[in-house]
Amino acid sequence: MKKYIVLLALIVSVFQFVGCEDRTDLSLPSAPAISTGNVDFTTFASLGNSITAGYQSSALYQSAQDYSYGNQLAKLVNATYEIPYVSDPGLGGKISLLKLDASTNPPTPILVVDMTNSGQPTNTALTRPYNNLGIPGAILYDLLDTVSTFASKAAAPRNNPFFQLVLRNPALGASSYTQARSLKPTVLTLWIGNNDVLGYATTGGTSGTDATGKLPTDASVFDFLYKSLINKIATELPNTKVVVANIPNVSAIPFFTTVGPSVAAKLSAAGLPGVYYQKASSVSVALVSDLNTFKVMLTLKSSNYLAYLGKPSGLFYRDNKYPALPAGIDTTKAFGADPANPIPNALVLDADEQVLVNNAVTNFNNSIAAAVAGKANFALVNINSVFSSIRANDLKGTVYGTLTFRTSFLTGGLFSLDGVHPSNQGHTIIANEFIKAINAKWGTNIPQLNVNSVPTGLNLAKSIQVDKFGLPQFPKGAFDNLLF
Repeated sequence: MKKYIVLLALIVSVFQFVGCEDRTDLSLPSAPAISTGNVDFTTFASLGNSITAGYQSSALYQSAQDYSYGNQLAKLVNATYEIPYVSDPGLGGKISLLKLDASTNPPTPILVVDMTNSGQPTNTALTRPYNNLGIPGAILYDLLDTVSTFASKAAAPRNNPFFQLVLRNPALGASSYTQARSLKPTVLTLWIGNNDVLGYATTGGTSGTDATGKLPTDASVFDFLYKSLINKIATELPNTKVVVANIPNVSAIPFFTTVGPSVAAKLSAAGLPGVYYQKASSVSVALVSDLNTFKVMLTLKSSNYLAYLGKPSGLFYRDNKYPALPAGIDTTKAFGADPANPIPNALVLDADEQVLVNNAVTNFNNSIAAAVAGKANFALVNINSVFSSIRANDLKGTVYGTLTFRTSFLTGGLFSLDGVHPSNQGHTIIANEFIKAINAKWGTNIPQLNVNSVPTGLNLAKSIQVDKFGLPQFPKGAFDNLLF
């Protein structure tokens, strides 16, 4: 919480001293005029969470914001698209590749995180709402909430200062939806709901967004809120073309698929059958087969702690400032190899939790599809299908342009270095899916963006090679401020 308070104070102080500056965009040249048929992009806006915002590698920074799917689409159709820019290295704690440790075979990726929060908001003098109203950490409820102002949200238990960064002034609207509505957009993209399940999944089922704070948002609540939002848009913005995206399943992202097989390979090489892990109210065993088949998923955050597998260690509890060890935990025992010192619950998404997550995603996507079905001014982008298809084809890879993409961490090209948010090129792939939906719904002929012309933004060593034994090593605090 203290880190977020410091971050909020930084944002507020910068607002006081930073005016509008020349933000010449050197990375995305304006596209020539193209025909968009009866879809008018005169006023184009985006609602959503961290993906919409252009958040990558655990931070919000301009060189990534420039490649958000909304900005890439806006450039293509020559639409004005103002963004709440934050200068590099951004706010949050940007993860970068420092080096490859050549002492291991294969070399281990060593990553570094910039926790200085030295990025500064630069587009603060804009007198109207931003076109990109994606707020890292936002859940569905936040788009409609006008009772709690963004300032109080920043001080609330969810403790998210990005509300103040994006919304800035309650006079412009008390929620991201009211600010978007005031723009009277001719085209609006809407991608929300990911955090209503991801918050639960990424914490290993130990935290959530429902009324108890322990589970994903209740399906009936999500259904009510989403349909309310769609009906408000349809009623209050009857002439706006709206492009809605659904929610990808967590099984398609490297935050959950990177560590398990690597640990399984190490266990097999050592002739060990599995590891002990903590469930909500018991200790269980993840066999090598469970890890290889993702019946039990180890999160990317577990990577560093598993360097101590089989050795006495209480690093997880020290790093996370536990006031005392949980009942029954003995850190003098071998970590993961003794039932008294299992891999902590917060680092594991077990089979029961995966069922809950998958059901939530299915229910949420059913609600999204039902809310927009039959509405002439609404198009649906099935991002879940796209990401699942890429994941299913990981062995061969999926080709876009002349580039091959996979969902694997570091080398797959689709995701940034936090294992959750898309890379620059991942955003291009997403933007093209929005374009496909627009063309299919309204008969336009907007061309696809060229993935080959977009830099990855990952700054990876060209020689990087990671196989089943190559666990990445993250610096302490790398995921402390990670938002979705």
